[in-house]
Amino acid sequence: MSNYKKLRQFSTEELLFDEEETRTVLKFIFKSTDHDLIDSLPMTDYLRGFAQGLLVEAIDASYAVGYVRGLFESVKNPVKGALKILKNFGKKASQNWFKHASVHDLQNAKVYNFVLNFIAWKFSRDLKFFVANNQSDEGFGAFLAYEAPTYGIVIRWG
Repeated sequence: MSNYKKLRQFSTEELLFDEEETRTVLKFIFKSTDHDLIDSLPMTDYLRGFAQGLLVEAIDASYAVGYVRGLFESVKNPVKGALKILKNFGKKASQNWFKHASVHDLQNAKVYNFVLNFIAWKFSRDLKFFVANNQSDEGFGAFLAYEAPTYGIVIRWG
């Protein structure tokens, strides 16, 4: 069962990422086929909030999923600097942004590969909104229902 979930919206004062970090976070979440698009986007506070909202959702969903069988740590970094940003974000993030991740979890924040893939799939249309420089009055949201895969290798980043 999936529930419609809106990404958390942030005030300008709550935004933690600069332009470079925002692009790194978006490249960490979205597929390499979207990286040129991400590089071409004009940087706005709205885009920064979108990236931060996606990362909050990825961290929180990873902790909500709970245990995962066949967990493998990967030494391959998908986007240079993404893991460093993930660690720093967890230390600076406000606890009230999360439902499932505790203060202790945020000190060493981790996200699962299948959660990132699902978020990228569900929010790829919204990413393309930024090309037209559109802003949604309602904020961004999607029907989300995370489920750990029962086959293959599950990768945890962080």
